[in-house]
Amino acid sequence: MNTNREIAHRVDPALWVREVLNMTPSAWQEEFLRASRGASILALTARQVGKTTAAAWAMAHAAIFMPGSLSIVACPAQRQSAEAVRKVRDMLLKAKIKLTADNVYGLELANGSRVLALPGSDDSVRGYTVDAWIVADEAARLSPELISALRPMRARCPQTRLAMLSTAWSRTDPFWAAWESGGDWIHLKATVDEDPTLFSPKFLADERANLGEEGFKREYLGIPAGSQASPFTWELYEGAIQPVRREVLDFPKPVLIAHDVGCSKDRSTAVVGGRCALAPDILGMREFKELPLNLYGSTRANVLARVDQQYGNQTLIIADISNDLTYAEVLFNRFGMRVIGVQIGHSGDGMTLDPLQIDAKHAIFRYKLGRTYLFDLLLRELQEDKVRLLPGEESRRAYEQLMRLQVEIKQTGFRYICPSGQHDDLAISCALLAWASNHQHLSEWARSLEPRIIRKARPAPNSSAWT
Repeated sequence: MNTNREIAHRVDPALWVREVLNMTPSAWQEEFLRASRGASILALTARQVGKTTAAAWAMAHAAIFMPGSLSIVACPAQRQSAEAVRKVRDMLLKAKIKLTADNVYGLELANGSRVLALPGSDDSVRGYTVDAWIVADEAARLSPELISALRPMRARCPQTRLAMLSTAWSRTDPFWAAWESGGDWIHLKATVDEDPTLFSPKFLADERANLGEEGFKREYLGIPAGSQASPFTWELYEGAIQPVRREVLDFPKPVLIAHDVGCSKDRSTAVVGGRCALAPDILGMREFKELPLNLYGSTRANVLARVDQQYGNQTLIIADISNDLTYAEVLFNRFGMRVIGVQIGHSGDGMTLDPLQIDAKHAIFRYKLGRTYLFDLLLRELQEDKVRLLPGEESRRAYEQLMRLQVEIKQTGFRYICPSGQHDDLAISCALLAWASNHQHLSEWARSLEPRIIRKARPAPNSSAWT
């Protein structure tokens, strides 16, 4: 290659994309590629306008012209990060660059540069020192903890570029918080109000009709929802029903039954699952049962017992006793110390034990936790790709309840509310299951499942024993 042209390509990534890759970046993509070293970039885009492609161009360019450099990309699920790395690979091969290491989650060039796909969990991404690009794709769906884990990666390399790219989601997500914060961020916007030529008028009209006004604003205009958007998306559901060995879901250990006690017109529920014995980092949910309406006290406990019997009467019962403490006594009489009581309120992380006295001799485990904390925990597990649901109408119905939750924003924070006329019984049970499977006292609860050794009393010695 002509030396002058190589220098031009090194200095101008957009020129390199046009002349080497024979691709044409849009105006916002050119601005993204030409961001100065050390820049912090926010790109608010519509769907399918090339945000992952722009990031892949940038990382490929840095890998070639910054020998020995490291770029990383993080998405809500690692398979999405892997797709971004695949795009980088395509760019490098098109530029006739030799790869010395090439796998689903990372690649390395002959010059020592690397590009890695990170999982969507903050506890497994720490420790990297990045000197080229830190890319957070679909940043609105990433947890604040993951964003916090990414930022220090350039502490030793202040010339590293940090980019958060996303479509709009909610006004409480980490991307929107950064977008509205001001600071030294470079703001780029690629939505249909900014550039009406991105899509045809017919396509946009069809999308508006199919998505509804709120969904259309979010996906194409970059306007996040206020109190109407649930962060539980179908994308997360589809990730959670991805193929997994059936035996992984068949053997949760211990088996948990999350039992929401219905009030008003809600049904009581029993959602069955637990941490998978063959994959301990996975929370498996295998049954989603709504118990018959208008059951109370021992009658309801007896119906719950039928579910318990399917698992050899060896389950832990995680029961919501928020509305009726007397029901705890009923459950104790039926299941003994296998009952774990939960009272759901406005606040609390459910980690502090508050024993509930049943009678003079017995008390059960009891915890108080906040409704928002409960759903946030389940959401984080889904975003980190740590949940597997057994596909079917039951799991779909449960997830639809999560989809219908609304986020009510107040000055003191936000909370999840169930819309009028809807139900959230299965949704709460799913969240209870996630909470219980992560609990620090789980091993203590499980002791109630251990077989008891009954020792026979020795006969009292008598005179005949000595003859």
